Amino acid sequence: MKETLGILTVVMAFIGYVPYLKDTFAGRTKPHVVSWFLWTLVSFIAFGLQWSKGGGAGSYANFAMGIISLVLFAYSFKNGTKEIKKVDVVSLILAILAIFLWLAVNQPVWSIILVVVIDALSFTPTFIKSWNKPWEETMFTWILSTLRQGLVLLSLKEVNLVTAMFPVYALLANTLFCILLITRRRVKGLVN
Repeated sequence: MKETLGILTVVMAFIGYVPYLKDTFAGRTKPHVVSWFLWTLVSFIAFGLQWSKGGGAGSYANFAMGIISLVLFAYSFKNGTKEIKKVDVVSLILAILAIFLWLAVNQPVWSIILVVVIDALSFTPTFIKSWNKPWEETMFTWILSTLRQGLVLLSLKEVNLVTAMFPVYALLANTLFCILLITRRRVKGLVN
C-alpha cells in the first residue's frame, strides 16, 4: 500500500505541475529564480535524507519535485522573477551547510532541520510576490501539492524525525500559501 501511495505522490507531482509549467511557458506564472533553485536543492537533499533513513516510497515525491524544480529553475531565467535578496543568499549558504552536515559530518537530523529552514526562507520571495500579484501563481498546483504532502506522510515506510519533518512542514507551508492566494485574490478582486 505504501508503495502505491508513493507512486501516486509522484503522479500527483507531475499532474499538479502541468498547469504550472503551462502557465509559466505562457507567461502567466512568473516563478522566482532563487526560490526554484533552492527548491531544487532542497528537494534532492530531502529525498536523500528521507531515503537514507528508511523513508522508502514516501521519499519518491521529493525526487520528482527535484526534477520539476530543476525545469522551473531553468525556465525562470527566461520568464521569471530574478531579484536576489539577502534572504536568498542566506538560504543558499544554509543549503550548502545542510549538504555538509549530512554528507561530511553525518548529522541527518540537523540537515533536515536546515532543509526546512531553507525551504521556508526560499518560499519568502514567492510569498512576497504573491501578496502583491496573487494571480501569478497557479492555484491548482498549490492545492494538489498540499494534498500530496498528506499522502507523502502516509506513504513513509519509516516514520521518524528525518523522514517526517519535511512533509509535515510542506503540508503546513502549502496550506498557508493556498490561503494567502485565495484571500489576496478576493481582496485584489474587490479593489480592482
